[in-house]
Amino acid sequence: MRILPLLLTAALAWGQTPVPTKPQGSAKPKVQAASPETPAERLMDTALAFAQKEAEITGGTHRFKVAQPPQLPLLPPGHLTFEASHLSKRDPVGRFFVVVAAKVNDQRVAMIRVDLDGTWVGQVLRARQDLARKTELTMNQLESSPFEGVPPEGALTELPPGQRLRGPLSEGRILTRSDLEPIPLVQSGDRVRLSSTDDALSISVDTVARSRGGLGDHVRLEAPGSRRTVMAVVTGPGEARLEN
Repeated sequence: MRILPLLLTAALAWGQTPVPTKPQGSAKPKVQAASPETPAERLMDTALAFAQKEAEITGGTHRFKVAQPPQLPLLPPGHLTFEASHLSKRDPVGRFFVVVAAKVNDQRVAMIRVDLDGTWVGQVLRARQDLARKTELTMNQLESSPFEGVPPEGALTELPPGQRLRGPLSEGRILTRSDLEPIPLVQSGDRVRLSSTDDALSISVDTVARSRGGLGDHVRLEAPGSRRTVMAVVTGPGEARLEN
């Protein structure tokens, strides 16, 4: 009879003994690998990078964004790469597009259009006051002012030498290439000293202008006593050079 109490005591003691558990350390966060770019994202990156590179030629600072996501055509399987070809306009401002070649295993398989919007940030020349037609421009009549957006076509950031206004320019208006014309240094009927240089030999003759022109323009000149005319480049007031 003594065996039964001993067995009950042992059973109770066994049931109260805590079961050891394996210590658990702090859980390590799972590192999410960066998902690779999709073909459409790579295409847009190629177009944006090409537009930025081409814009460096024009000066100032350009900002671009994708106007609408491009549509990829059905492409054959293989290693896909993109190579930008050209822009749709010379000045990458406003709405334009980049033509991008899609290549599979280095073979061109499609040409894709990527539409972009571009803005320009820089300095432009504006008229300080109302200026009349034929005004010979100097920087005293103009001011350089900041600009951000889509400037007028041909907007100037510097004043070319030897220019005058083709037409009137109102105060505050941005100066463009189309507003200017060369200041005439030679008028039709003027006497013009024509020079020609060939190696060490230099010859100068007096001629008569049969057309007008500014610095760097081509004018028709006629030698006295001859009806034959030659084309020469205006180099200064009453002076021109025969091109070899």
